[in-house]
Amino acid sequence: MEKKLAEYKCDTNEATCLKLGSEVAFGYKGLQIQLFYTAGNLSTLFKVKYSSKVTDTFDCVEADDVEGKIREIIPAGFTSNTDDFISLLEKEANFKPFGTMLHSYTVHNEEAEQLTYQIHKADISCSGFQEYHERLQTFLMWFIETASFLDIDDDRWDFFLVFEKYNKDGETLYATVGYMTVYNYYVYPDKTRPRVSSQMLILPPFQGEGHGAQLLEAVHRFYCSLSKVQDITAEDPSENYVKLRDYVLTKLCQKLPSFDADKLHLGFSADMIREAQEKLKINKKHARRVYEILRLRATDMSDEEKARAYRLEVKKRLFGPYRKNQRELAKMRKCLRPEELVSHMGQLDTQTQHEELEKSYQLALEDYRRIIERLASQA
Repeated sequence: MEKKLAEYKCDTNEATCLKLGSEVAFGYKGLQIQLFYTAGNLSTLFKVKYSSKVTDTFDCVEADDVEGKIREIIPAGFTSNTDDFISLLEKEANFKPFGTMLHSYTVHNEEAEQLTYQIHKADISCSGFQEYHERLQTFLMWFIETASFLDIDDDRWDFFLVFEKYNKDGETLYATVGYMTVYNYYVYPDKTRPRVSSQMLILPPFQGEGHGAQLLEAVHRFYCSLSKVQDITAEDPSENYVKLRDYVLTKLCQKLPSFDADKLHLGFSADMIREAQEKLKINKKHARRVYEILRLRATDMSDEEKARAYRLEVKKRLFGPYRKNQRELAKMRKCLRPEELVSHMGQLDTQTQHEELEKSYQLALEDYRRIIERLASQA
């Protein structure tokens, strides 16, 4: 069976903890959880096998309901019959990506092959998409610890999907690579603010190949073409997402006239804010980070004076939270008893602030340099 599945670019899901409430399933001997998806349509095979299981009658204990827990996650319509699943594999040539293709690109793999990928935009009006999405979002539960399912009945959701396009036995097939969901919030009086949800995933076999950056850039370019869009934000972004966004936005902004190298040393300007917002739907906060990255690239850090000017410019932004702490301390002095005030002073003293500020600066510098190196490698 594994050989047959391999022919169709399928693989088992190797997640070690399947949201069962604990990392060890109790009450089984030789437990095997088989969970297979077809590469394109994500038709699902689910089977639970074991050599023996404890019972109430003889062991006076109850085994964990492994099958029941997984059935709560995977949607109805899966099969537990291997032959039926093989027949579904053979129908994969009938699967076509949903929605409208926004972008196509190629990647060279380790075998020097040129692989083709497509990014599509879909919504719930696409025939068959809602059922496909129910299968697709199960991957969040296997690979993202805090994931939860979306209620996609709201037509303000947009879905962006990445597919690999490949040939097998003379037929064109598609494999699901990853996806991103975006919700279009209303902004008074007549704008929208697309917000990238926490549901962004590139499946493990495709990670580290640049698909996340391609996807995020395609999404930004799509919304930039819409006059009704105010700006693009993200919901509770992870650290990795922020780094990815910094790279994509810097790549886009470096071509804007206001971000020319000869203007960066003059400081973060109103022209940068306006042009980033109008042309790329980037808000002021994100444009500021882009400015700092591009200014670092344009700065000779071996020149002590230039390095100092850059450091002070970045720290001026980073100092914002500490300035807020100082205002809070002033309020505390008015309303707290002396013994209560002492307990807070240690968190807000000047020396601690300077140390934390320098630490934040060095971390930002490290992240910025990685982005600059990645931009150089893609040039």
